Amino acid sequence: MPRWWTRLASAAVALALVPVAAAADPLRLVPKDAGLVVVVENPRKLAEAVRDLDAYRSAQSLPAVREFLDSTTARRFFQFVSYYERELGAKWPEILDQIAGGGIALGTQVGMDPAPVLLVAQGTDEAASAEFFKLAITALEQETARQAAVGEAPAAKVRRAVHNGVETVHLGDEFHAARVGAVLYVSNKEAALNAGLDLKPGDSVADRSGPRTARKLVGGDPLAWLWLDFAKVKEGKQAKDFFAATRKDLFQTLIFGSSADAFRRADFVAAGLHRTADGFTATIRLPAKRADLHADLALHAPASEKPGSLPLLEPKGVVYSQSFYLDLGALWKERKTLINEQQLKDIEEGEKQVSKFIPGPSVGKLLEMSGPYHRLVAVQRAERPYSVIPDQAIPPFALVSSMRDPQFGKSAVSAMRAGAMLATFQVGLSMSEETHDGVTITSYRFPEKKPFPGNGDPDNLRFNFVPCFAVVGDYLVVSSSPALVKDLIPELKKTPDPAKCSPAVWRAKTYAAGIAQTIRDNPEPVVTNAVLSEGVGLDEAKKQVAALADWVATLGAAGLSIDHGADAYEIKLEWKTGSSGER
Repeated sequence: MPRWWTRLASAAVALALVPVAAAADPLRLVPKDAGLVVVVENPRKLAEAVRDLDAYRSAQSLPAVREFLDSTTARRFFQFVSYYERELGAKWPEILDQIAGGGIALGTQVGMDPAPVLLVAQGTDEAASAEFFKLAITALEQETARQAAVGEAPAAKVRRAVHNGVETVHLGDEFHAARVGAVLYVSNKEAALNAGLDLKPGDSVADRSGPRTARKLVGGDPLAWLWLDFAKVKEGKQAKDFFAATRKDLFQTLIFGSSADAFRRADFVAAGLHRTADGFTATIRLPAKRADLHADLALHAPASEKPGSLPLLEPKGVVYSQSFYLDLGALWKERKTLINEQQLKDIEEGEKQVSKFIPGPSVGKLLEMSGPYHRLVAVQRAERPYSVIPDQAIPPFALVSSMRDPQFGKSAVSAMRAGAMLATFQVGLSMSEETHDGVTITSYRFPEKKPFPGNGDPDNLRFNFVPCFAVVGDYLVVSSSPALVKDLIPELKKTPDPAKCSPAVWRAKTYAAGIAQTIRDNPEPVVTNAVLSEGVGLDEAKKQVAALADWVATLGAAGLSIDHGADAYEIKLEWKTGSSGER
């Protein structure tokens, strides 16, 4: 038989395929010792939000999805749904309202392995809940008998028992269920099931302040929301070690120092999934105020009156765009506080050695002259920079960094020229310069007829790149494509539009239209996979690639952002579907 979580997930799916009773609160059915709860206040609304997606409906025509829908597992699931609809005399949305219209809650303890999990569904129709439970147990008995008969699993029988006058149902050690009135219970531990059945007023997780505060922080009308007792999590050794390491490790400080600080200060984590007019938004919020962010971590967050990130760059064919705040100058000034002693010693010794070969200011001075705003962009272009075709196509990309002092650009260009000169001796790079819209672009090309030293590039990946750099106003641009630099120059010459700046200190966006074009321009991997895995002909494989690209193009755009807000730290994932997500 599948493991308990498979059964629990199946039960959740069955329940989630279901208006909220105003007085019902499924959290009152979960014991107080739960450290993590997930709540679906209106299961039917969640199910229909997914069902009504154009992307969901159109995906069913894709070969891979059709194959899944034709699988034994999928067909058996839909047979169960049809069985319940026939026996209960209603379609699944109405059934979902009857057996879980008051909400679904899942609770588990933290710090335990394996952790006990309790799933509860508050129904609105006791008779319907009773009939559903009866049919579900009958189906479970029939399925276990079938699996045992065909040798799919060891013989197992459903065991029935009574706990304090309530009939309970058990299968092995990892599936336990019961019904009380219009409430259904499912758990992976018999003790957890019994704890839910024995619950008395005042002893539920609904009586704790944390979940109520988390629900308020999530806000709105979420399709689902979550509360995690993070104070309990931080008591564990792994959490303590992690937070201790992030305070003195350079790499971790650079990547997520301020985020780690927010989690260090938070007693709980709240998360919510919301339906918007043009897609979905998932947020994670922590009660960590911006004013309490450690001063040493100013490298990740500017003063409140300044934008957290500049506008995303969105040139033609954009696939991915990212904008973030990272003040390396502040890191250098606070290095004795943020970096452990050994790393600091190595860095300062490295600075002395590098400064011998790079003319002008020291590395530390250069970092202080650099700017805190950075943007990364990748695009899809059909044109090839070389006649040699690499085995794997890599989209052109560019990194754009702001400068506090123009001297930073001059020194950085000198350093890159010196590095390129050394590389020229090794791989035979050829340099060229051109002026576009008043900007000098310096480029380097790999020789097409000269093998790479030591056969270090057997896949010819170098022929994706024409390394280049330029200074555009207050920005240093480093790119793999001179054409992309030219596309960016007009935007970089303009003053950033305040309306397109954001308080978020890190944000990124992926564009489905660009990804779809990437598939169309580089169909070989998908075609090869279809031919080898599905045994279809070349023409059919090409049709599948075209269908996949057309479907991907309908997905819009997805964005991820991090914001140190005045009252809460927030991570937001936003998906804008269809044409609403296009740039």
